[in-house]
Amino acid sequence: MLTKKQIIDIKSEIGTTTTTFPLVFQALGDSGRFNIFRLLMEHHDICVTDVANVFGITVSAASQQLRVLERLGLVIKMRMGQMVCYEINEENVITKQLVKLLKESNK
Repeated sequence: MLTKKQIIDIKSEIGTTTTTFPLVFQALGDSGRFNIFRLLMEHHDICVTDVANVFGITVSAASQQLRVLERLGLVIKMRMGQMVCYEINEENVITKQLVKLLKESNK
């Protein structure tokens, strides 16, 4: 049986990951966002209008999907004049692991 200290330690360890991972999996569980994420893995600096054109959706819909990925830290938004472009967030540990996993699954 666990001691009170062990229970507190375990709660603090899983507290940070349990809040992030479900949100990431929920976001990527949507096929549209998952496909956008995969597109950004393969092509850097993709603009919102390009995403809309590739998937046949409105610019507004593409922007909303990208915003979800940005809020989770999976992608980074960059302004290029009036255009808004996105790329994979290479600094995010979760993103790094997802990219690695997806690249290995394509082999």
